[in-house]
Amino acid sequence: MHVTEHGWGTGPDRPFRRQVEILELVVGLLVERSGVLNVDTYEHFALRDADSGNPDPVFQLGLLRSDYSRKPAFEAYRSLIAAYGQPVAAVSGAGDW
Repeated sequence: MHVTEHGWGTGPDRPFRRQVEILELVVGLLVERSGVLNVDTYEHFALRDADSGNPDPVFQLGLLRSDYSRKPAFEAYRSLIAAYGQPVAAVSGAGDW
């Protein structure tokens, strides 16, 4: 299974710390149950917010603000990749293109 387009938007009533909590919770559960669920890939929805100034959370799904400054979830995602990710060379088919 390929899990894609997961994210948690920030905004006036959606603090950065909750984005970190949701990211760590979901990735942790996917890693824990990856064998049972046959999960082999996880992708976060967006690297950067579409518009950090827009209060609608749909515009603030990124790990970075729209000016590319880091949100706390950026470092959390880096830590998750370091803990659970695979080197690119180990990924099946990497370098075949």
